[in-house]
Amino acid sequence: MNILTFILGVPIRAVRGPVSLSADLEALPQLQVYYDKNIAPISRKYETQRVACLKAARKRLYLSFIIVLGLTLLTVIGYRSGAAYFPPLPLLALLGLGWWSFAPVRDFKQSVQQHVYPLMFKYFGEDFVYSREMRLDMNRLVAAKVLPHYDKVRFGDYIQGCYKGVDLMINELTLTKKVTVETQDINSNRRRTVTRTHTLFHGLVVELNSHKAFTGHTVVLRDRGGLVNFVSDSYAGLTRVKLEDPQFEKEFDVFSTDQVESRYLLNTAFMERLQQLAKHFGGDVQCAFFRNKLMMFLPNRSIHFNMQSIFNGTTFSAEFSQINREMKQLFAIIEILKLNQHTGL
Repeated sequence: MNILTFILGVPIRAVRGPVSLSADLEALPQLQVYYDKNIAPISRKYETQRVACLKAARKRLYLSFIIVLGLTLLTVIGYRSGAAYFPPLPLLALLGLGWWSFAPVRDFKQSVQQHVYPLMFKYFGEDFVYSREMRLDMNRLVAAKVLPHYDKVRFGDYIQGCYKGVDLMINELTLTKKVTVETQDINSNRRRTVTRTHTLFHGLVVELNSHKAFTGHTVVLRDRGGLVNFVSDSYAGLTRVKLEDPQFEKEFDVFSTDQVESRYLLNTAFMERLQQLAKHFGGDVQCAFFRNKLMMFLPNRSIHFNMQSIFNGTTFSAEFSQINREMKQLFAIIEILKLNQHTGL
């Protein structure tokens, strides 16, 4: 079923049948066992709710069509007869009633996010938490001096747990800023000033506990270009750190409040692992050693924990498989950087 067949009145039926998960052959058996025990039973209940939800939405949609059609006819009659009428009324009614028609669908998806998704994340450990309401401390993120100055912040999915002895918190983050630019009007050939919203950062922030306490503040940024590197020996009150690895210096800029500690943290092995991690995530990796945490900033990366189409059966097999793939990618930060090993971090 799709939106067109839904509107045209194709019968809404529960989808039952075999379920297939997708994962590495090595991990698939364990994934399947957890699914069969914890997710499959609840998916049958939600499939019944999905059918009821779509039937309720269709009834509302049909009623909305009738109301909008009636208002449109009244508007046309008022226009032809010269009586008082309000032309935008049918359009406003269409927007409002359209939002009302699909309210059951929104409520259903919200219920899945609140009750089913947290259950899926328990697969990685009983202490794993998934939430749309929890968020990282923005004051701490700003103090880490990696993110740009912004006007507005928006948080997305939040995940918290412990993987191989390393506590981690993951949050999707979007930063925007209003900027004033001059444009030229094509018709009048005059320049005018307009305000636009510019996205400064959209991606993931990952906070990881470190095995080693550190007193200084060190940031590792993507290389900002030869000219900037040449003229800048400081960054937001931090001092540039010169490292012995020329290849690392080409890819990253390092600034710190403690020259000795920063070189200890960024030893040869860690620099190699950070370069490997940058390749794993397509080059977009920045980090900060701050307040006993390693903060990773992954621009232009999102976590896709969205529910499948409401018109598909709610087996949650596709969602569970996708969550497993996404989390494996994020766990790679700990694996590649060897944070679970006592290697100085």
